[in-house]
Amino acid sequence: MRYFRIGLLSFIIAWILILSVNAHEVGMRADVQARSASGARVTYSATTLPVNAQIISITITVIYSTREPMAHGRIQIYAPDRSDIPWRVGRLDAEGEYQFTPDLSRRGRWTIRVESEGHTNFMNLVI
Repeated sequence: MRYFRIGLLSFIIAWILILSVNAHEVGMRADVQARSASGARVTYSATTLPVNAQIISITITVIYSTREPMAHGRIQIYAPDRSDIPWRVGRLDAEGEYQFTPDLSRRGRWTIRVESEGHTNFMNLVI
């Protein structure tokens, strides 16, 4: 009985280690290109974007904690007025990036969700 418990415990520890090796955190970043009052292009992050910015485009970058890009992962973008149906669905490129221009008539919280091989993450972007 003692050897059975030791064997079972070893088996459980081995499975935990195997599962933890395959688990990765997913990081997301939004770089927002906007036009300044003088007409110059300025890049903002999700946290530094001014209210009512004249947005040109948004680039979403997604990487794993291993610093590998989430290449070809699925991306869903939800507009502020429709959180149940994606406004746009697409794929990240080989570098884990996706670029889009939001509908600026829909001001508010946009939700961006990504997933690939069981890894997911989301972010909210207020524009």
